[in-house]
Amino acid sequence: MGLGAERLSGRSARGQTVRVNPLDEIVANVRSAFERVHREQFVGDQVANPGLAVDVLDPVVVEDTPTVVLLTPWTVNGLAFPPDDEFPDAVEIAGRRRPVFRILMPELGAFRSVNLPLETSALRDMAQARRLALSWAGPFQEAVTAAREAPPAGAV
Repeated sequence: MGLGAERLSGRSARGQTVRVNPLDEIVANVRSAFERVHREQFVGDQVANPGLAVDVLDPVVVEDTPTVVLLTPWTVNGLAFPPDDEFPDAVEIAGRRRPVFRILMPELGAFRSVNLPLETSALRDMAQARRLALSWAGPFQEAVTAAREAPPAGAV
C-alpha cells in the first residue's frame, strides 16, 4: 500500500467517514514496516544495538512532503515521502552533502532515505537515542525544504 499524503478520509468501524491524519498513517506504517525488517533481518545482528527499538520521530509536512526521523537499532535516517516522487540525489545537511536513496517497500511505496550521522551501537538506551535522533530532525527538515523549493533539473 502506498502512502499518498492526499488520503484524508476513511471508514470507521461503524461505517462513518472519518478524517485520517496522513502523518499518523505514515508513522504507523513506517513503524510497522521497520519493525518487520528488524525481526526478519536484524534481531541478533552484531550491528544492531539490542537496547534500542524502532521508533518514528518528529513527523511533519515540510513544504508538501511528509517527513519523519526513523530510529532503529541499526541506524538513524531521515525519511521523506514526496507526493510527486521528485527529489534530488543528494541534500546538504549540517553543512555536508549526503546521498539520498530512493527506497520502494510494499507497505510504504516509494520514499527517500538519508542516513543521518548518528551511530546507534554505543547508545545507552531509548531516551538517549531519541534525544540524539531528534537533534537531526531540524537539519533534515531544512534539507527537505531546500530540496522541494529547488527548481526541477533542467528548468530554466
